[in-house]
Amino acid sequence: MASASVSAILWATMNEMNAFYALRDDLRALRDVLPALRAEITGAPPAGDDLPWRTRLVRNVLPALDLPLPVLLVAICGGGSTGKSTLFNVLAGRDLSRVGFRAGLTLRVLLAGHPDVLSGPEVAASLLHRLEQAPEPWSAADDAVTPGPPLFAAAASVPRNLLLIDTPDFDTGVAGRLLNRERAEPVLRTAEVIVYVFTNAVYNNLSNTRFVADVVGAIGGRPMVLVYRVSRAADDAEVLEHCGVVARHLYRTVQGRALPSEILGIYRMHESDAVALGEAQPSILPVGDVTGGRSIQELLATLDVARIKRRVLAADLAQIRQEAAAEVRALRGATRRATLYRRGLEQVTAQEALGALRTFPMNEAVALTTRLFLASSPPHVKVLRATGRIAAAPLRGAQAIGRALGRLMGEVPEETATPDPTAELERDLLNAANALRNRLLDDHLIVRVTDGDPLLREARVVAAEEHDAAQVEALGGGVFNVHLRAPDAVRAQEGELLAQDWAAVTHDLRTVAHGLVGLPADIEEDLAAIVERFRAGMGWRERLREGFFASLTALPPLLGVTYMLLTANPVVGTGLWIELQGLFGVNDLWALVSIPASAGLGEQERKQLQQMVAPAFRLWFERRLTTVVSVLQSAVCRPALEALDGISAPDDARFDRVARALAALEVP
Repeated sequence: MASASVSAILWATMNEMNAFYALRDDLRALRDVLPALRAEITGAPPAGDDLPWRTRLVRNVLPALDLPLPVLLVAICGGGSTGKSTLFNVLAGRDLSRVGFRAGLTLRVLLAGHPDVLSGPEVAASLLHRLEQAPEPWSAADDAVTPGPPLFAAAASVPRNLLLIDTPDFDTGVAGRLLNRERAEPVLRTAEVIVYVFTNAVYNNLSNTRFVADVVGAIGGRPMVLVYRVSRAADDAEVLEHCGVVARHLYRTVQGRALPSEILGIYRMHESDAVALGEAQPSILPVGDVTGGRSIQELLATLDVARIKRRVLAADLAQIRQEAAAEVRALRGATRRATLYRRGLEQVTAQEALGALRTFPMNEAVALTTRLFLASSPPHVKVLRATGRIAAAPLRGAQAIGRALGRLMGEVPEETATPDPTAELERDLLNAANALRNRLLDDHLIVRVTDGDPLLREARVVAAEEHDAAQVEALGGGVFNVHLRAPDAVRAQEGELLAQDWAAVTHDLRTVAHGLVGLPADIEEDLAAIVERFRAGMGWRERLREGFFASLTALPPLLGVTYMLLTANPVVGTGLWIELQGLFGVNDLWALVSIPASAGLGEQERKQLQQMVAPAFRLWFERRLTTVVSVLQSAVCRPALEALDGISAPDDARFDRVARALAALEVP
């Protein structure tokens, strides 16, 4: 039976410690993880105690929990000459505090705890954080009779789950000012259990009980032990009656009701001159059913630390949970908006990159496609093509002589000089980079999209939750402008964007431009596979027109390209319409390759040319767009992208850790 009882006690103790450590770890997670997330998401430096919930957590709650063992802070308080210091010495097992007849003898706060818990000034300072002065080590009982910083002392008799505080009496004053009350009040607000010592002369003193009620009862309704110093002549019924009056004043309950649940125990301490002089130990006797016959030492040593801390800190924990949960919701929303902004920036970068892809090397594309196409022609087509070249040579020579004579006689205008593709590409790249930087400097990023674009759908969701974060502007024809507010972390990079070395950027872009002229060198293999598939799908009519592919020398070497977002197939004209796949999130994109009227292509020839050129164009477009986007991201967007890289994702595991911590703060 005894063994089972011991096991039950040990099991209860383990559960209590586990609950304490779990609560402490959850609060530490809130303290450390949430500010780190906020710093990453907003781009601001890690916050100090600048938010009300974190101030409450760091200053009010964690000092009571941030200990190696589950510990309750027990403050002994009362009026002058009530026996507070005597009781403190009894519980500490040492004569740490001076006792005597004179009221107001104790002028300093004195903290006592087991040496395993109260290991040094750092622990004492953390526990007494509400006091302005740092605590000093105790050296003698007379230390507390002179004003000064709080004191702390190790006392092996104090249970490891308790820290005891002797406080100055709160009804002694000087020149009409209750100085001791000012010294005691911060400590009483910190304590989790109050031992209130009072005498028969002041038990119904409204000034004292109102002070304690305001400081203690109104702040979390913290639990109390009542110690009534009274004559031996008073019976227990009278003691209980008087203590009931005190309890109802403290917790503002109705006369005649049962004791408030916050009262943990009631004790009587008999009047004694010998005790007052420090010559004898006081008799501290349990009274009433609530005390259950336990000594005050036993009662305090067996308190449920985690449960009492939760109860005492309930108001703080509820406020922390409410405000921190609101911040978590805001930060999750910010991460989702940052993710949306990044997708929008990717699309904007690609759209600006299109400005650097306005001239397509048609001659190279036609020549390469024709060579690959005709290389796989049947032998008789190859013979016909060779014969055609020989027969047409005199005619082509005569045409060239005629054009030269016409120019000399002024009948034929001089041919327009072929533009320098490298110079044009340099200019287009610089214009794209400058336009992209200007868009990044705006408070809102404007992205043009079509109906059904995933970016548009998500923007509408965000706009419904927070209007200023995203707005959708209908342009007609299924096209929209999505306005995305720049995240704080991106706006914080404005100075770096403006400070970019534009001369270096220009040099880099010009260097890149030289490698972008003409067709990419690595597309021939991919294009050959596409040509093979195209040939395999040709009907007999298309096979009869294979000679057409050798007759396209009249096209200019470079053709202009215009890009459009279209939600329906374009109207066919003289140019080549080529539908492009959604690269970098850009959907419903079409390219119009301009064909001059002088090329003399009929509708059938235009269609066949489009079939022939489209694969080469798409390969050229994909390779070049990828390169230009990469260049613009590196040269222009780097500060913004690095800021976005530092922002947590909406599914960051730390959000789950904070959510678990907040859930643990819910009232059981």
